[in-house]
Amino acid sequence: MLLTFDDFDSRLPSGRLWRGFAPPANMGPLGTYWTTPSGNPAFGFFDNFHSFQASTLEGPYKILESAGCTVEQIVDTATEKGLVQLAIDGNAADDEAVLQWGRGLGAPFLFSDKDLVFECRLTVSAITAAKWSIFSGLALADGTDGAGITDKIFADTTELLVTTFSGVGFQHLSAEGAAWDGAYKAASQTAQDGSTKTKLDTLHTMVANTYVKLGFRYRAHPKTLEFFVNNSLPGGNITPARLTATELAAATFPASTVPMAPVIGIKDNAGAALNLKMDWWGAAQLL
Repeated sequence: MLLTFDDFDSRLPSGRLWRGFAPPANMGPLGTYWTTPSGNPAFGFFDNFHSFQASTLEGPYKILESAGCTVEQIVDTATEKGLVQLAIDGNAADDEAVLQWGRGLGAPFLFSDKDLVFECRLTVSAITAAKWSIFSGLALADGTDGAGITDKIFADTTELLVTTFSGVGFQHLSAEGAAWDGAYKAASQTAQDGSTKTKLDTLHTMVANTYVKLGFRYRAHPKTLEFFVNNSLPGGNITPARLTATELAAATFPASTVPMAPVIGIKDNAGAALNLKMDWWGAAQLL
């Protein structure tokens, strides 16, 4: 019987999303070079969180934890082997928990002339509206701290993406309940999400304590960016969650010269507890 990468991806990276890249092995969080099936070189990382650092100074991640909040490895489950949890304790509004690969310094990913892929598998403990804003994807790393410092992703009070934010990924805004939109924004530009583009609206309806795979694929030729949920392109062939070359060339999309690093972050809106568990994440780009 002939099996493909797709046949094994219920909990693993999505075959359709990663097609053309070598299936990511657990190379460790530091990143490495490898060769695609076509023989083209690529750079990337894949972290299954079998181990995790205690602080920013000890490993490849920058960690932001407001008072009482944590970003830590937690106990494995019967199905998830390796977990990191971003926990908001709910003791104060505007608290944050953020994890950024590269410690604000390493940012090898560019929306330029090479194909790029990002994906993560996560779940949240609650989906109550007006409680939290969450972002997962690639974001600006400015060579100092990037998105992994206070108020670099979401603004206090409004819990919307801050003016200086530049990135691409999935967002859940505190004003909504279970909806997760595709989103992108260049610094000093208006954020683009489901409120401005119907094809990015509610790409996933989250269910508490149920895992989902969220990812996107940037294709340099022809220039497009597609959002994937659980190995599928929302909207199908009729209204696909796909950005066109024109949209990618607009001022609202991060410029091809802006260095990006994987980041996931939560902003507490109303002082309510939340646990976000991430089973794994990874990103890769052709060289």
